[in-house]
Amino acid sequence: MPVIAYQSFNANSSTTHGLASMWQQPLTRAAARRVGRAGHQALVLPSLDSEFSLPVEGPANLRPIQALGGAPTQVAFGTQIALIYQNIYRAIGSMPDLLVCGELDVSNADFAGLRQSSGLLANVTGNAKACQCFTAFAQAGVAGQIKLLAEGLGFVIYSINGLSVLFVHVPNAIATNAAKVRDFYAQLNNHLVTIGSGPIDLVIGDTNQSSSNFTQNALPQGFANAHTSAVVSPFDNWNVKQGGTNSAGSKMFDVAVYNTTTINLEAGPVYLSQSSGAVTVTDHCGLAVKVSRKVG
Repeated sequence: MPVIAYQSFNANSSTTHGLASMWQQPLTRAAARRVGRAGHQALVLPSLDSEFSLPVEGPANLRPIQALGGAPTQVAFGTQIALIYQNIYRAIGSMPDLLVCGELDVSNADFAGLRQSSGLLANVTGNAKACQCFTAFAQAGVAGQIKLLAEGLGFVIYSINGLSVLFVHVPNAIATNAAKVRDFYAQLNNHLVTIGSGPIDLVIGDTNQSSSNFTQNALPQGFANAHTSAVVSPFDNWNVKQGGTNSAGSKMFDVAVYNTTTINLEAGPVYLSQSSGAVTVTDHCGLAVKVSRKVG
């Protein structure tokens, strides 16, 4: 029963994928203004910079959320990633087996420290622009069960325990066009079937669409949205309810949609805020689900 997670960061279109491409981007600043005005507070769990995926005991510390400021540093992004693991462990009972971060390229020297967490293996799928990159973090113990199936503009597909998981950052050029999005998913599904790894079992990530059912409706029949509520309550926030996962907290950009004919949704989705460490570092909520293969 793998735990699958996704976190979108906020990078620009620079061909240099360092800290400058991700630091204080406009939508991150917009998210920071919103949560600051609303007085949101983060439940900050203890974590280890040297080992993201090792459970750390201790209570959450309630802190007011601040805007990302000062000189660029990888620490703010590393803390967000480390707390994805700690929060998902508390929420689901297991660490993410596979976490994909959109708009992050840890092969860049600025993020060398993020590659040094023992127990995790990092893989980057590169594209020209910083905002088009993906970095996958896999638990070392299950890395042998994870295989890169395909990658391209707006997506990366991994097999984990025989499940085909499509991580997306759907390009803005097609995101709101239902016909183009249907074609986007159909082509990827057909490719997986052709190579013997299809159909798609799970779609998770930043869909750049405004309604929670847009992605479900763009996929073949039999897919269901894991999130069925009208509100999102980030697990790492204190008493926060909002209508979406984007910088304005109003649109369901970040979703998990699963194939009900092939897998069971065992837990989640669990949503995490843009500010797990009490500093707003991105514009989108992260999320995680636990799934299993249907038998028979």
